[in-house]
Amino acid sequence: MDILQRQMSFDSCTDDERIFARVFEPADKTDVRAVLQIAHGMAEHSLLYVDFARALAAKGYSVAINDHLGHGKSVTAGGAYGYFGKGGCQNLVKDMHKLYGLMRKDYPNIPYVLMGHSMGSFLARSYAAQYGDELTAVIFMGTCGSPGAAVLSTQKRISNAIVKKKGEKSHDPIFAKLSTGKYNSAFTPFRTPNDWISRDGAQVDIYTNDPLCGFDLTASGYRDIVYLQAEVNSSGWFKKMAKIPILLISGGKDPVGGFGKGVRQVAAKLRKTGHEVRLILYPEARHALLSEINRDEVYEDIEDFLSSVTMKECQL
Repeated sequence: MDILQRQMSFDSCTDDERIFARVFEPADKTDVRAVLQIAHGMAEHSLLYVDFARALAAKGYSVAINDHLGHGKSVTAGGAYGYFGKGGCQNLVKDMHKLYGLMRKDYPNIPYVLMGHSMGSFLARSYAAQYGDELTAVIFMGTCGSPGAAVLSTQKRISNAIVKKKGEKSHDPIFAKLSTGKYNSAFTPFRTPNDWISRDGAQVDIYTNDPLCGFDLTASGYRDIVYLQAEVNSSGWFKKMAKIPILLISGGKDPVGGFGKGVRQVAAKLRKTGHEVRLILYPEARHALLSEINRDEVYEDIEDFLSSVTMKECQL
C-alpha cells in the first residue's frame, strides 16, 4: 500500500503559538479504516513515532500526531521548551481537540481512536473524559496510577512555591529528582541517564542524543503535570471517563507505571466503574514500548485492538 506523509500547522489555543503536526495515511483515502491520533510523552516529539505511524498507515490507518506546546516544532515565537502557557495542560488537551477537528474534515465518518503515551496518556485520559463521545476507543500507554494524596499534595505545594518564587518559565533541579531522575535507580548499573526508557541501547542513544528530547520542563510545566496527574487519578475522572473500549498497555518494568502495579490499579478502577478494558503488560519491557526490543509484538497488539474496535464500530 502506498503511504503519504504530510505536515501541517495550526493556531494553538494560546496566543502567538503554532502547533506542528505530522500525518501518515494511505495514498488512497478510500483504503483508510480508521484514524489514530497520538499524544506523545513529556520531553519528546512526533518524530519518534514515525516508524510506528508508517507501519499502521501500511495497515490502512490514518495516523496523526502533533508536537505539544513546549515541545518539538511547536516551540514558536515567544514559546519555551517545557512551558504550556497560562492554561497549563488543558492547553495541550484543547490543541489535541483542534487536531481532531482537522482530521475529521478529511475523515468524517470512520472510527476515530486516541492514543497517548506517558504524559500523553494523562492528556488522553483528560481528553477522553471531556470529548470521549467523539471517540471510538482509547489507548493509554505507559500510564500510571495515583502516587497517593499525600505525595500529590506535597508535589503541588513544592511546585507552587517554586513557581511563585522563581517564575513560571524558571527551572529548578528538584523537579527532575522528583520525576524522571529517580527512574534509573532500578536499572543499576546503568549506561546512560535514560536506561529506564528501553532495553534497546540504540533506541536509548537516539533519545539521549536528540536535543529535542529529555530536556527539563519549566517549573510551571512540572506543576501542571502534577495537577493533571491528580485529575486523571481522581474518583471523578473514572466516573466521567467515556464508556468506550480501552486498551491499557505498559511495560512490566516501567517505573512510571509502578512496574505494573499502578497500571493494574487503573484497570481495576475502570472495570469497577463499568468500563471495557483490555490490559497488556509486557513482563521485561520498560517505559517506551514503541522503542523496546519487542516493539514488533507491541505494534501487532495495538493493530489487533484497532482492528477489533474498527470492525465492531462498522457492524453497528
